Amino acid sequence: MTYKNLRPAQVVLDSWNPRLPDGTSSDRDAINRLLDEGADALINLARDMAKSGQTNPAELPIAIKDGSKYVVLEGNRRFAALKLLNDPALANSKEHEAAFRRARALGTPPKTVFTLISESREEADHWIVLRHTGENNGRGVKRWSTAQAATHARRANKSSIDSGTLRSIAIADEVEAAYAGDAELVALVRQVRREKLTNIGRLFSLDVLNRLHFSVQVDEGSALRERILLTRHGREDLRDFFVWAFSLILDKSVDAFKNAKIRSELLLTIPHLIPKDADASATPFRLAEDPSNAASTARDYSTDPDDEPTEFDSESGADERSSLGNEASGAAGATSVGPTTSGSTGVSSPAARRREARPERYLLQGLKLPNHPDRVQKLLQECRRLEIDVFPSIACVMMRVIVELSVSSPSALALTGKREGDHLKDKIVSMLKFLDPDIEHSRRRDKELEQAYIEVTGDSTAPNAPAGPGMQYLNGFVHNPGVNPDPHLARRFSMAFRPLLIQIDNKL
Repeated sequence: MTYKNLRPAQVVLDSWNPRLPDGTSSDRDAINRLLDEGADALINLARDMAKSGQTNPAELPIAIKDGSKYVVLEGNRRFAALKLLNDPALANSKEHEAAFRRARALGTPPKTVFTLISESREEADHWIVLRHTGENNGRGVKRWSTAQAATHARRANKSSIDSGTLRSIAIADEVEAAYAGDAELVALVRQVRREKLTNIGRLFSLDVLNRLHFSVQVDEGSALRERILLTRHGREDLRDFFVWAFSLILDKSVDAFKNAKIRSELLLTIPHLIPKDADASATPFRLAEDPSNAASTARDYSTDPDDEPTEFDSESGADERSSLGNEASGAAGATSVGPTTSGSTGVSSPAARRREARPERYLLQGLKLPNHPDRVQKLLQECRRLEIDVFPSIACVMMRVIVELSVSSPSALALTGKREGDHLKDKIVSMLKFLDPDIEHSRRRDKELEQAYIEVTGDSTAPNAPAGPGMQYLNGFVHNPGVNPDPHLARRFSMAFRPLLIQIDNKL
């Protein structure tokens, strides 16, 4: 398969299109048959393309070469709408013609459409069937869950801040960010998020938020107007309370905290876990930006990228700081190697957790992989010269490159039994299974490797299951011009795959 930008004039609609069961005699006939099937929908599609200037980049059309033209097998409605925008007179109905003229005046329709070119109908049929026939046991298009739809609505600023689900997501996000180096608490939050997301908002109702001096507000400094959790007590003061709260949510049904009276009585049983009102800050702040730890954060952050060794530094200086770099690799969630046991935070001190307050400035910041091939080590050194916020596209592409080189070295392939030509997803999954035979079991798996596994597989063990969201992004950074890298994605994958890279290095 290849990709090509196609102009509407280069494309003919498919006379075998299932939307046109009786076939068609010409492009114009096909266009008007589609109008007969649903004119309003086609006009709305045309209006959207005219206003946005593009077609949906998340769903590529599929076409095959036919002489000097291309027959569009998937995306007939999109190309029909574009043809009508370019020439409204193609519509037999004057009413429809006028509607497309008005739609064209709304903006500038795309001149070309990025299209997948298949070798044959048979090759394309697999993907087209999956696109139009539901989930197919995980192989097709999987609809968002309620929580996932709420997350999207929140980020698009389409939902009320009073939504319990949005409150759940905001609280879980903030706690994960604030305690990113605390393996025990992060694993607990993620499990509750997966299994009982909406119950977070039920426990943290307004009465509990007020008692703890919490508030959920819109982040006015965010372009996406994200919801964030604000508090008046620091991370250290609240850590044990959050362990108690998320453990309660996981272990109990909602009946255990279903109303304000029950919640009030619950809080009375844990006075030792609730910080004193007298110790509250005068002004609220984000938990992940705890101002009381600012000075110690700066002191403990011993692996500032500007201090890291490069190929121009002396060997003695690099050796001296090597152990510090691997210690700081915990700043992305990899504080130790191997499975985490209950009751262990996975960090050596509160100071290690405080390092998390500063986001990565560079990709895989502070990471050392001394047992990896020289090329990987060279790339890590060069990444220190590229700030994520300045070069997000390069950072995202390099994230995929480093992961692929790590699992594709001869030594790594010898561990997994894979071949260099195997798909990247298969090589990563095989490596994860080698490092942790329980990786497919949500309760027993190594929590440090969990996020990488979810990113690559979507946490699905079904045969031929589609790649997880992270894997799709990593592939898209290299192969799909419609995928837009950004600093958030670079840091997300840096955090997710860092523990995998460290554990691979320990095995090489």
